[in-house]
Amino acid sequence: MRKYLGILLLFVCACIYAYSVVNTQTGNECNVSVDTARPVSLVWPCEVSVVGDNGEKGLRIPPKVGRGWCGEAGGQASYRFYVPQSGRYHIWAYCLWFDVCANAIFAQIDDQDRAVLGNDPVYKQWHWVRGFDVELLKGTHTLVLSNHSDHISLQKVLFTSSPLSTPDDCGPVFSDIFYDGFDGCDHGNFADWKVVSGQWTVMDPTRKMCYIENALLGASEDESFVFYKADNWSGYSLNVAVKSGAAEDADGSVGICFGVKDPNQYHQLRWHPTSQSGTVKMAIGSRTGGQTAELASFDAPWEPDAWHQIEIGLNEKKITVRVDSAEVRETPLEHEVTGGIGLRLEGQITAYFDDVHVRAITDNPK
Repeated sequence: MRKYLGILLLFVCACIYAYSVVNTQTGNECNVSVDTARPVSLVWPCEVSVVGDNGEKGLRIPPKVGRGWCGEAGGQASYRFYVPQSGRYHIWAYCLWFDVCANAIFAQIDDQDRAVLGNDPVYKQWHWVRGFDVELLKGTHTLVLSNHSDHISLQKVLFTSSPLSTPDDCGPVFSDIFYDGFDGCDHGNFADWKVVSGQWTVMDPTRKMCYIENALLGASEDESFVFYKADNWSGYSLNVAVKSGAAEDADGSVGICFGVKDPNQYHQLRWHPTSQSGTVKMAIGSRTGGQTAELASFDAPWEPDAWHQIEIGLNEKKITVRVDSAEVRETPLEHEVTGGIGLRLEGQITAYFDDVHVRAITDNPK
């Protein structure tokens, strides 16, 4: 009798909490899936409807019901889920976005601040998108999804303790650890960046300068620094599109920062843009306690007033850098680089940044 009572209680809890545990433990990995078609409470314009291509049900916010990111619309769906072991969890969502202004939803875990889930550039097809990270204790938690953008649908939200694994469902996967194209109706994820100094503005550059829709413009008279804090990032590649004019003084430089712990502790790739076509000298440095140590320098191809693609890889015991299609430059290290990302300008200079990707890597970039 006790056995059947336990089974009944488990069934009742599953129905109330609308969760299922998938591969509860594979080594140290734990995955918890939330079915968005089974909320414990629902406030319009959030609704449960048939959303999938094969008749699957999920959460839907219909079109033309208000812009949540502007505070012009309410609506939310609440879920309960159980985490069988404490740890840091990475959030994924199986979603369908309509366009650049309908590509995100707010997600709040327990009493933490709500954060944006989405803002990725995959439209009109079901796909998995990687969201933010959260520390969760063993036990039952609350997930609240609320109106950020109308005309969106979600089928599942997945919490996984593995930073490298991806959902095994069919369909495309937008598996960046972090992405910001500074697009969307609320300028992408830029609200989560921390401005330390200088002027940083999300804007739509002129057609002549446009890389992909909006871009982040940094302007410096002395120093400008902005960063995205993420203490647990390691073994990643950072890809950034950059466009800058020539520096207006001898100290003018552009820097892409990685392994950022705080405004005084980070690594960076730095160069002095000129008005001449050809090459620029780039330097990799480590900054701690207000002091910068140069680790390596090299020449890289560079055209003024043009977009360039820069990829920085934090491989085991080395940093790799590729500028556009040039050869990969390697700098050996004696320590592991971990932490967030940042953008830094020195002297009198302006620069555009766009399409910031952080991806997990296990092999050296080719």
